[in-house]
Amino acid sequence: MNKILNINLGGYALTIDDDAYEYLQAYLESIRRRFSESEGRDEIVADIEARLGEILTETLGNRTIVMLPDVESAVTVMGKPEDFGSDPVDARQHSTKSSGKTYTSGIKPGKRLFRDEEDAVVAGVCSGLSAYFGIADPVWMRLLFVVLAFASFGFWLPAYVLLWILVQPAKTAADRLAMRGEPVNVDNIAREIEDTFERLGTRMNEFGADAKQKGTSPGANAMNKGVNAIGTIFGFMLRFIAKFGVFIIMLVGFALFIALAVSWVAGIWSLMVAAPYVDYFSPYSSSLTWLGFSNIFFLLGIPIVTLCLVFARVLFKVRAPAWLRTGLGIVWGISLFSFISLVGAAAREYRHSGSVTSDIDLSGIRSDTLRVEGFREINPSDYEEFWFNQDNEGVRMGDNSMEVSGPIEVRVRKSDTNQFRCTQIIRAQGTSNIEAQENAGQIQYMASTSGNILRVPTAYSISKGRKWRVQRIRLNIEVPEGKSIVFDEKIYRYSASDLDNYAQSNRKNYISHEPDRVFRMTADGLICTNCPELGDRNYRSDRSYEKFIIEDKISAEIRQGDEFRVEIEGSNADKDKIQKIQSGDKITFTTNGKKLDGPVHVLIQTHNFTSLHADNTGEIVIRGFDEGQASITAKGSSVIKAYIDSRSLNIALSGNATLDLTGKGDELDVNLTDTAVLESTNWRADSGEIYASESARARVFVKNRVLVVSTGSSTVKVDGGAEIRNNRE
Repeated sequence: MNKILNINLGGYALTIDDDAYEYLQAYLESIRRRFSESEGRDEIVADIEARLGEILTETLGNRTIVMLPDVESAVTVMGKPEDFGSDPVDARQHSTKSSGKTYTSGIKPGKRLFRDEEDAVVAGVCSGLSAYFGIADPVWMRLLFVVLAFASFGFWLPAYVLLWILVQPAKTAADRLAMRGEPVNVDNIAREIEDTFERLGTRMNEFGADAKQKGTSPGANAMNKGVNAIGTIFGFMLRFIAKFGVFIIMLVGFALFIALAVSWVAGIWSLMVAAPYVDYFSPYSSSLTWLGFSNIFFLLGIPIVTLCLVFARVLFKVRAPAWLRTGLGIVWGISLFSFISLVGAAAREYRHSGSVTSDIDLSGIRSDTLRVEGFREINPSDYEEFWFNQDNEGVRMGDNSMEVSGPIEVRVRKSDTNQFRCTQIIRAQGTSNIEAQENAGQIQYMASTSGNILRVPTAYSISKGRKWRVQRIRLNIEVPEGKSIVFDEKIYRYSASDLDNYAQSNRKNYISHEPDRVFRMTADGLICTNCPELGDRNYRSDRSYEKFIIEDKISAEIRQGDEFRVEIEGSNADKDKIQKIQSGDKITFTTNGKKLDGPVHVLIQTHNFTSLHADNTGEIVIRGFDEGQASITAKGSSVIKAYIDSRSLNIALSGNATLDLTGKGDELDVNLTDTAVLESTNWRADSGEIYASESARARVFVKNRVLVVSTGSSTVKVDGGAEIRNNRE
């Protein structure tokens, strides 16, 4: 039966049993002895008593009596007496004076973060951080805060205030000791595990000693050492894992902190740049617009601050005040509600669409060709003061207006009359159709004519005080049959491409791809009259081919390139005899039996190569391709040189055809007849199948295995050391 005592421990009234009281009294007495020679002994002991009272009060919960385990647990948290106080000063350290206080130059990470009000200039934040990170003189931390405050456009000022609110001051001697102490929580856990193994080893040793007296267990001492070694290793692993986890948490926290700083600076710069545009693009008044910016700032910033508070609690054991957490939650909720309301109001501003249509008078054009030129009216004095107006594209800001480049769309149609016609349509959005029409009509934009030229602005302007409401412009140009139209290099990109009226025989020569080209309107649609044809030197095409058929005495070079082009070299008479047949991804070059008077060479550039069929041609060169699967077929007197890599390459040669092959691949499949010749010692294959008949000859390089079937007087030579088989297994 234990006695129950009522005591006052550091200002906390506690009910405690006599066992716990005796243990607590012995612990406090050891503390007094530990600090008996310290001038602040009474203050230190009082602070430790207050901390013990706080821990015991928190431990009790709903219970009313402090038991011995409660006191032992509190003592474990506080540590042994020798844990309090400074370590011996090393001879390599020296002292410096600052503000009447003594510091050592050794770096010693703190256990808890406090504000040091005894050495404070403003609130003691920098002094506390210096003590936590073991920096000898807090002046360096203060200088760092001042430099970062200027470099981050004031970001560090609210950071300082936030630390002022979150970090408690070191009011007692125990707080100051903890501020300059070492973190021991992880080490205590590891040491406890090591002590457990050590106690187990001691028991095993005692059991072994007893057994030795009885002559039953001579190996107990070795077992004891083994258990102790296991305990040491396990403790080391736990320390390593714990410290590595802390490092990762600190790294993530630092990354979030940097992200917050970058977001702060980027936000300030964005507001500085966007400020002149706000009144034009915002669907609200100025006050509501800045309210919206504030909502976005709080919606993004408060979650980041909350994460920082979480990391501060994990890393520095600092708990944010309840009023701060509640306040942040309320502000975030209000910002979210306000933001949703503003988004809903903004959506109503773009709900309906309206348009304004006007006709451009082209009756004064007497020429059979209408030239369309783009221009951008820029008043230098109106736009020169803004540094971001260097580019002629996008949006430009002036003193009295904002200029928007596009969106403009030009469509070309066939006219049902004998006159050129142009219709201008401006569309916009608004809360109603009527308001949308008003928004469309408020921009400054009008195409005009000068002689046989239709001048089309490539940008429109919005006067100061007006609003941008997704205004977009379309011009419908009608061209009579038999007359032509030309777009210059400033406006051709605005053509509607496939939406324009083109003839099927136009071969995809679009206005949007061909500036300064003459397009004539026919009964079937537009046809480019001076665009490069397939085979011309300047011919380029977005369409590509990868299968090629070349016939008759045509020589060719097929090479890899990013765009498809074909150039035919030879006399004009012979070039006219070359017929080009296009079908899908296949293109054929043939004379259809017409005799060529001289040599004709076809240069082909394409992105991919899949197959070549050569029939009695001149020399053909293939170079630069790396394909998954390809095939080369040749007959007659065709001569082919191929520089190609292919995972699988199929070759079929007949007649007097020859192929000189260079490259590499996995599989080589060859079929030779008549007097065909294959030379591929420079094409290194992993495996292959070679079929040769009559007088055909082949020399190949295969590394692993190859099937060779040779009949008649044909010969096949295999280099590379491959295993040669003569029939399928």
